[in-house]
Amino acid sequence: MPQLKARTISKQSIRIHAGNMLFLLPTILLFTVVVLIPFFQGIPYSFTNWKSIISTNRAFNGLNNYRYLLTNKFFLQSIGTTFKFTFLYCLSGNLVGLGLALLIHRSSWFNNIARTVFFLPFTVSVTAGAIVWSYVYTDVYSKLTGLVSPLGMPGQVVYGMVVIAAWRDLGYTMLIYIAALQTISKDYYEAATVDGASVLRQFTHITLPLIVPAFTTNITLLLAWGLRTFDLPMAVARNVQEGQFTAVYIYDSIFSNAKAGLGQASAIILTVILIVLTQFVTRFLRGLEVES
Repeated sequence: MPQLKARTISKQSIRIHAGNMLFLLPTILLFTVVVLIPFFQGIPYSFTNWKSIISTNRAFNGLNNYRYLLTNKFFLQSIGTTFKFTFLYCLSGNLVGLGLALLIHRSSWFNNIARTVFFLPFTVSVTAGAIVWSYVYTDVYSKLTGLVSPLGMPGQVVYGMVVIAAWRDLGYTMLIYIAALQTISKDYYEAATVDGASVLRQFTHITLPLIVPAFTTNITLLLAWGLRTFDLPMAVARNVQEGQFTAVYIYDSIFSNAKAGLGQASAIILTVILIVLTQFVTRFLRGLEVES
């Protein structure tokens, strides 16, 4: 009988997982065709002197493209700019999203409306949001403060883009944190109150440890989104060298500078960096998760 029960559970588990995979199959196929296959097809081209996407001349040049990129100041500068933007964007998007979640995670008519309002920017495309913020910086911010738009100043363009990106995505992080906060049992807080724990102590010893899975999701997603940001600098910082990200460098190499092989090599370097960083951050944060 125990063996029969084990087999029944095993078959039921297989059916459940098979059903889940069927739902995921369209997305997996689309991701494979649009992302995975082109990426692996592009790897051999990174070892050639391929000039243009319409050129058939692809002479093998070994690791020359990678050596060039690792010593090229413009590529290294784009990597540094991308890292700076990603760090500030990830930090601000999560801090503001968590702050809003703490304020409006309880259900009420006002909080429900507030959640909708804060989430609305996430439904707007990055390009559209960037255009709106360009107007805000030039026609509102500049007139009120008498200062030049940060998008037009080399030393401030990254900070200006961080504000735009964080404004758009903080509603998404907020909802993830709200969902995590609503899963925490009130019994924990009642017991802590009885023991005389302050609000700050309850937050640091109860709330934060129990919402680490939300941190894992939000930080990993924003990290990946930040590293591969392309449309934002293309929309508002196209002519500012200090605002050029690695994704823009890749685009220019392939389509503008007739260095397709070099662009493929830079794309592979960026992809490796993205995979390594996201895996490291995910594993580190998962190690901090606790059972509720």
